[in-house]
Amino acid sequence: MQRILTARQQGEQPPPRAPAPGRPQHGPHLPSAGDIQAIKSFLAKCWSLDISTKEYAYLKGTVLFNPDLPGLQCTQYIEGLQREAQQALKEHVRLVHRGDEARFAKLNVVLSLLRSINANVVAELFFRPIIGAVNMDDMLLEMLCAKL
Repeated sequence: MQRILTARQQGEQPPPRAPAPGRPQHGPHLPSAGDIQAIKSFLAKCWSLDISTKEYAYLKGTVLFNPDLPGLQCTQYIEGLQREAQQALKEHVRLVHRGDEARFAKLNVVLSLLRSINANVVAELFFRPIIGAVNMDDMLLEMLCAKL
């Protein structure tokens, strides 16, 4: 995923595969043309910003450390981690992109585009062929609250 978001390959990327016509799907949310377009818009915005590896890591921290997940019991801790990731991103952008005061805001637009994409659509398109049907909220909750 990092490679997809941080370095646009030569030529056009193939769009995420939609389910084959007539093929039965058992997922909770079948991807629509609008869902696919939202993913394509998100990727295009990421590529246009030429997101660095560090920016990707901070954005990933901001997304993964989500205190709004239902059932989370350590919300203040997770919220603190999210705040730290956002602050580190802001500081990195300030130091590396001195002439581009709007870059931090542009990166936040990328996050808003990502949040507009249904997590179950992502699971259906990218995870179901590999590991079967999964609920992304359950998977994130398990990862965040797992004892290390």
